[in-house]
Amino acid sequence: MFQSKWVRIPIKIILIWLVITLYFYFQHPVVYRCLDFDASIPIGDAQLLIHEIRVTNLDEDQQYGYGWMDNEETPWRLKIIQRMHELGLPINWQPAVFKALTFYSWPPLADEFWTYKIYGTLIFPEDIDFDIDEYEPDRFSLYIYPALKGGSGRLWEETLRNAVMVYAYGKIEPQQLDNPLMINLVDKENDRTTRLVMTPRWQKERPINRVSSINQYKSPAEPVRSIMYKIYSERPQQALDCVLTELRNNFPLPTPNERLKGQDIDVVGRLSWVDVYKDYLSVYRVDVEVGKPSENNFIPVQKLTLYTIIDQDGNHKLIDWKSAD
Repeated sequence: MFQSKWVRIPIKIILIWLVITLYFYFQHPVVYRCLDFDASIPIGDAQLLIHEIRVTNLDEDQQYGYGWMDNEETPWRLKIIQRMHELGLPINWQPAVFKALTFYSWPPLADEFWTYKIYGTLIFPEDIDFDIDEYEPDRFSLYIYPALKGGSGRLWEETLRNAVMVYAYGKIEPQQLDNPLMINLVDKENDRTTRLVMTPRWQKERPINRVSSINQYKSPAEPVRSIMYKIYSERPQQALDCVLTELRNNFPLPTPNERLKGQDIDVVGRLSWVDVYKDYLSVYRVDVEVGKPSENNFIPVQKLTLYTIIDQDGNHKLIDWKSAD
């Protein structure tokens, strides 16, 4: 069967391609994730929930998207995409080509110090004005010891009126990952320090899509917003993707309100944290209102209470809902 050169040549090409692909796969950065804890720490009248620690050997200072615009030449991958555009090639080719170019390349990897990031949610008892500086993460400092302290930031969640997603980052020596770590949170408002000592159980990953997979972080309300939009756009099977896997077979979806069917909707809500809900620990309760989009006067038409948890892969999933009408 393999004596014909017309058979041997394609097989050799495929084998060479597989070897090259395997080689470049192991050039991708490593990501270690710790998901097996949920810490709730008071900061003034707010509540900080720490969800995840993520450590990677990707050198973000050199990786595309961080500093090349200021003082470096345009990355060669972008030059190829620009050339495709100049030649008039279809735009829908560009994402696939860019992914392939990114995969078959050598990313900048750190050696001595890796980057760590701590992700959490800051919940306030009242609705907040996102333009006011008092809700900046500068009101507290969050870092790992022993490690090099970096900085912090925030991400708005458009669905939530009373919460922001926060993160802190720094540098850590990779050999420290095998030892107990201390998470330090300094409440600058009340001059109080909280220390959490833990021995992380790391999950090792090697993401294909380097930047988005390493930096991706979603809020507890993400599956709530997603499931409501999918229900109102009549995509029930896709809506079930927002539900915890083991519950999908017998999970009743919320029913769309007749007054909103076939129309654009907006979803807003408030977040709270529940120690125990039914048989689940560390549950997020989202009280949402669904209505027509409006810049000045949002009028809710449907009210629901939905509950989400973090699954074993670190994704927020829906476990239950109730009508609040």
